[in-house]
Amino acid sequence: MMRVLTLIGAASALALSGCINDVLNTKPEVRGLAGAAPVQTLNNPDNNTNVTLRPGGKLVVRVESNPTTGYYWQQVGGDDALIVQISEGYLADPAPIGLVGSGGVQEFTFTAVKVGTTTLKLSYQRSADDVAHTRRLEIKIIQ
Repeated sequence: MMRVLTLIGAASALALSGCINDVLNTKPEVRGLAGAAPVQTLNNPDNNTNVTLRPGGKLVVRVESNPTTGYYWQQVGGDDALIVQISEGYLADPAPIGLVGSGGVQEFTFTAVKVGTTTLKLSYQRSADDVAHTRRLEIKIIQ
């Protein structure tokens, strides 16, 4: 008898959770965003990382960099009507005495402007012809 009641309770909970989502009209891709931080930070993201933001949301991307080699991360793609770079900076790692040319971290901050999907592209390069790495971030901005 107890086992039957447990099964009925579990089935009821599953059915109720489905009803709640229908009542709230919450799409699976939106769940969890209501309480999400207004700023999302990615440290050395993998290529083709997916990010979901709401309009007005901020995305901070931090990537390892060593501009003393001549290479520097640059934004080379993304729909400015959907996501806009609002700042970029570099923070050098502490270097041992006498060491010249230590690396650090470049930090980009973007804001989501309106609903849509874009591919944000960052390139680690000396020039357009000398590209060492490329990172693509798939950005989805939803209401």
